[in-house]
Amino acid sequence: MSLTWRRALSMALRELVPFKATARRLKRRLLPYSDNPANSHWCITQGLEMIAALREAGFDPRGARLLEFGTGWLPLIPLLFHLAGVREMVLTDVERLMDTETIALAKRRVLERGDEVARALGIEKDELAGRLTRFQFEYRVPWLPETTSAELVDLVLSRAVFEHVPIDELRTFLAAFFRILRPGGFACHLIDNSDHWQHGVPAASRVGFLAFEEHSWLWRLAQLNRQAWQNRLRHSDYRSLFRATGFDVVLERGEPDARALADLATLPLASRFACYTPEDLAVLTSVFVMRKPQKAINVFAGAGTA
Repeated sequence: MSLTWRRALSMALRELVPFKATARRLKRRLLPYSDNPANSHWCITQGLEMIAALREAGFDPRGARLLEFGTGWLPLIPLLFHLAGVREMVLTDVERLMDTETIALAKRRVLERGDEVARALGIEKDELAGRLTRFQFEYRVPWLPETTSAELVDLVLSRAVFEHVPIDELRTFLAAFFRILRPGGFACHLIDNSDHWQHGVPAASRVGFLAFEEHSWLWRLAQLNRQAWQNRLRHSDYRSLFRATGFDVVLERGEPDARALADLATLPLASRFACYTPEDLAVLTSVFVMRKPQKAINVFAGAGTA
């Protein structure tokens, strides 16, 4: 298994370090933010996939107003949507992570893929640098959904965020997204369903975390770290949540991973996952495009909203 007592304890202790936010700010003053280039380029690849999926579903980003849930350090996804023609952006997070240096780094990463990005978005490569200089946004940190007006945006999106949100909070956020979307507006969410503990142990199974019972000490210890917290929801769970909120699921992608299927044949599953099909459990990346109906009723009306 990818999760060990030593690794779980290490992550838990990081969460318990006093004055962690202050230490992070001091570190940033002394050292510039450094990304993992491979991860950044993978983010760009997925961002282009999200734009392609939205276009396939009938959404034209040109002139749209966008809200991104959980922007993080590098605004790579917003930059791509800016290049695709989005007019206004509201970027959100639970704490302030972006700054001028991380934005500049994100722009450099996009330019490193200039040929591919320009081709995918249907623009001239020579235009990229100029368009990137005009990147503007409103940054809301911490974002409080109840402060955002109803029917404000045309598109809500997120990448690799939902898997870190407890299901009750996720329901509240989905209700907020539904409220702030205009009738007929779209949402696009890319979700990483894999075992994030495996990221540091490439040889381990990407579905190894499905073996841990919720009440086990190892899993509870691992979950103390809020940045590494994982809800372990599967592809079908998200589909059900989106539909229950009132969204029409226009497009969904989630192919079972072959290695994950093989691992599941011998993996002792936690009782929570006994009722899932192996194909559902083996979906490591989910992409959903949803639409708010023109005449919509939010079944969670009032949850987490003004």
